[in-house]
Amino acid sequence: MTLGLLGLGVAGALSTGALGRVWNLRSELLPIEVQDRRGAPLGVIDHCREGNAVNAVPCRESLSVPLTGVSEAFLLAYVAKEDVRFFSHPGVDLGRLPRAVLSGAGGSTITMQLLKNSVLAGHFDYDTDRRGPLLTVARKATEFVLAPLVTWRYGRREVLAMSVNSLPWIGIGQRKGVYDASRAVFGVEPADLSLAQSAFLVGLLPAPGRYLVQEDTPPETATARFRWMRAQQLVTLNILRSHGLVSDGAYAQAVATPVQPRLWRVEYAGSGADLRVVSAARNPDYANEPEPVWAMQELVRRELRRAGVDPKRVGRVVLTIDAQAQAALTQRVQGEGATGPRAAGVAEGAAVVDVRGGGIVALASSTGGSLSSDPGRQWAASALRPVASTVKPLLYALAFGDGVTQLSAFRDEATGYAGQAIRNNSGGFLNRAVTVREANARSLNTVAVQVGTPREKALRRTLDALGYRADAGNTSSVSLGTYRAAPLDVAAAYASFANGGTRCEPHLLAEVYDRAGRPLSLPRPDCAPLWDEVVAYETFDLLTGAVSSNAGHVKFLRPTAWQRLSGRAMPLGAKSGTTDDVNDTWCAAVTPQYAMAVWIGDPHGRQSVPVNLYRDQAACREVGLLRDLPHDRTSVPVPPGVTTVGGVAVPLPGLNPRNPAPPAP
Repeated sequence: MTLGLLGLGVAGALSTGALGRVWNLRSELLPIEVQDRRGAPLGVIDHCREGNAVNAVPCRESLSVPLTGVSEAFLLAYVAKEDVRFFSHPGVDLGRLPRAVLSGAGGSTITMQLLKNSVLAGHFDYDTDRRGPLLTVARKATEFVLAPLVTWRYGRREVLAMSVNSLPWIGIGQRKGVYDASRAVFGVEPADLSLAQSAFLVGLLPAPGRYLVQEDTPPETATARFRWMRAQQLVTLNILRSHGLVSDGAYAQAVATPVQPRLWRVEYAGSGADLRVVSAARNPDYANEPEPVWAMQELVRRELRRAGVDPKRVGRVVLTIDAQAQAALTQRVQGEGATGPRAAGVAEGAAVVDVRGGGIVALASSTGGSLSSDPGRQWAASALRPVASTVKPLLYALAFGDGVTQLSAFRDEATGYAGQAIRNNSGGFLNRAVTVREANARSLNTVAVQVGTPREKALRRTLDALGYRADAGNTSSVSLGTYRAAPLDVAAAYASFANGGTRCEPHLLAEVYDRAGRPLSLPRPDCAPLWDEVVAYETFDLLTGAVSSNAGHVKFLRPTAWQRLSGRAMPLGAKSGTTDDVNDTWCAAVTPQYAMAVWIGDPHGRQSVPVNLYRDQAACREVGLLRDLPHDRTSVPVPPGVTTVGGVAVPLPGLNPRNPAPPAP
């Protein structure tokens, strides 16, 4: 039987490529350290699901800690419960092996569990849709062959460290490792875990999903679930006492401690050894937002791959993110926003970029939790929604390179496009001539269509170059925002107005280092001229005019007295937008240093945004964050060729600025 298991195990190790991965297991399990542009820690990114599955747990935030950073109580509880002879066997406990092979559960050593959760995940019967006794035996046999190799290669303390940092508490918000578990469950550092808390966490390992509870879980079900967890905790404590690993006094104190996990609200009765659970339910005050980088991890991986860097080589990345700006944006987007809580089904995505180079300063989406690691739910970068009237400044910038200025006049009157009657949001017309500056402040659709119809092909080329997507099913005028884009792309487009007409591709990576600390080369930011510099400045002035004009919709974005006194009254321009079906409401804004775009709506386009959100200009109230960000660039340089007429920036008489050809998409 032993020879047969060895043969099966060797075949399993060879067929899965596990031998090579075991040799590099330490580096494979080490996550990527992530810092903001000032060196502040943002969390880490592990190598989950990168190519072939590296481990069983989907992408999550985590932090690896050395054994010295884990409480002795936890290490004792973990080893005693899972593998009490860990420090005396070579990775395989021969006395428990028959049970491990035949049952598929129990009998595994800590080393074998580490292999199952890492190099063998996605093979055989674990983390796959396949089940069967033969697959289980094959996996166990492979673990049997590889476990002694891991012990010899790394030593027992290093194996224990790798194990406690990769324990799959899958049910706890995709948490993994002792750091995640201690922070998520008890809100403490792993070094501070008490004996009672440690036994509780170790007791969860066989079925961590039972820890989760919802608001609508029936009281009797919730209470029964917590009583099960309490029973598992007591089992762990009894094992510790029976092996003489804790004193009677420490055992008695742990048994008598009424643990209160953050997710739960538990009522106990009795005391000492008679302490018992009376009732348990979800804690209504529980909140557990992930580290900022968790929501960006797939975006970082994509950018590394585009730069030709294998993420598995990377030990540390420095992002263009500003930790303080990120925290402020996350609080707005994943909290209640500037105008109150969001309705069910309403999502929000927001992005802030630096106009000089396109570095992403902050990026947040409303889903949070485990969904935030799904790039399809990172609305700030993936919600391709109709951009509505935020397209109008782009249209006017195009026209400014074609003989139109802010002071050019058009009549606001009944207008048509391809047989369709064009209406303004107000429902009526001024029936008089208005300047482009006033038309933009009032967001007049009639003027946008008059300016845009003869320039539709040029506008389409420009929007294609910006990464916007045409909507073939929408037959209305492109000048009214039928193209679709994500907030990040809209912010990058608006940044060009404060960057001399140059648009830079938004990006997250500032510096990348390998596991030895050596810098890895990154391509230069992809920047290309989009507008003539005179056109860009005139459009920046157009946007600031929409804030300062009494005809505009965003007067609340004007600086307050306190902002003026504190030096935060730098120019800010903005443009709002709402689709006809009100499934989307937007705001895009720019200052001399930052550009920001906010989208609020239904990402699936099925329901309208609640009336209060678009009537209160909720998206534009969010961009007020820009005034709170520190600026070292408080004005946009006035290029040669610009003059002012009545306080409005226009080209010098006789100057006819021309925009460059749009860059290839």
